[in-house]
Amino acid sequence: MSFSDVPCLIWDVSPIAFAIGGVSIRWYGLCFAAGLFLATLLVIRQFARTAHHPDIPWRLLQWAFVGMLVGAWLGHRLFYEWDLVRTHPLLLIDIRPIFHGGVTGLSSHGAAVGVLLAIALFSRRHGIPFLEVMDRSVFGVAVVAAFVRLGNFMNSEIVGRPTDLPWAVCYLRYDGANSMIPRHPVQIYELLMGLIVLALLLWVDRRAGGEKRPLGLMAATFGVAYFGLRYLVETFKQPLVVSSEAVAQGALTMGQSLSIPFVLAGLVILIWIRNHPLPASSRPQPPPAAPQAAPRSLPPRAKGKPRRPPGRAGRPRSRPRRKGAPS
Repeated sequence: MSFSDVPCLIWDVSPIAFAIGGVSIRWYGLCFAAGLFLATLLVIRQFARTAHHPDIPWRLLQWAFVGMLVGAWLGHRLFYEWDLVRTHPLLLIDIRPIFHGGVTGLSSHGAAVGVLLAIALFSRRHGIPFLEVMDRSVFGVAVVAAFVRLGNFMNSEIVGRPTDLPWAVCYLRYDGANSMIPRHPVQIYELLMGLIVLALLLWVDRRAGGEKRPLGLMAATFGVAYFGLRYLVETFKQPLVVSSEAVAQGALTMGQSLSIPFVLAGLVILIWIRNHPLPASSRPQPPPAAPQAAPRSLPPRAKGKPRRPPGRAGRPRSRPRRKGAPS
């Protein structure tokens, strides 16, 4: 049976959501903005459990945003267009495609490296341990990664390999209007993967006692879980560098090769945590003060009962002496 005979969901959605005054607003940008908004809430919530300055999460998000964009831009060109960059090095800084087709050619692994470098510089500048910042950032990273894949789905990009599964999708804007090639909806796979990893992080954080968790636990959990699942999903993705024939013979895709170091780093951190547990925060919240006992109040005086003069309470009342009684 040929793939053209397999029923599939026909996907032919325009990447432009709407236009305002001649400016096109793309679905990818809306998904990216939604992911950043939710990520901001999660990171602020994490830092609110510490005694760090309230401006710290906002400053961190600015650093991470710049590192993510620069890393994603450079990563795609170094990882997936190296042969072209080697002959035309100026392509690394050529941003003209942004003004013609929007932000294209971004690498998620490059974005991860960029965020790591940004967090390292941020931690050094503000005197906060690197792993603590990572622990509080990975919640937001999982959300952004999930919503970016939703944007890829709306753009009909980063598609999967041909398949005969009943939930296959035919991307007319990728393969052409006359081509009906059922493919794995790997963007949806990675969207669900990001949400599953976020749920896992929230569960581990709660199970470990919140701020009682050891330093590095959340970063290690994210590295092993997200990039481990990413390694598996890559087997369903259309290869960008390695040919499909080579992958079929057992060769690793570029995404799989780039995921392995992150999984290994997470495992190393887990082993280190087991032998050298450290507190989760360098500036924990001070323990709440013990409530002071309220002063005891005197019982109310009964109505009609004469008040005794001060100083005579408890003194036995003297009886009058009878006549003739010996003195």
